[in-house]
Amino acid sequence: MIIEIEQPVTPRKVQDALGEMQKRKEKKSLRKHFGKLKRGINALNYQKEVRDEWS
Repeated sequence: MIIEIEQPVTPRKVQDALGEMQKRKEKKSLRKHFGKLKRGINALNYQKEVRDEWS
């Protein structure tokens, strides 16, 4: 991300620019994706099966 601050650069302008950037920052969450895949399989058995393919 690029922050442009016009000349002369003062500590106040830097703080204002950083504050604006933090306001725009969205919190991202993966909660909306939890439980979406309905496969009807046991996760532990699936992992064991997949790992056995490697050896």
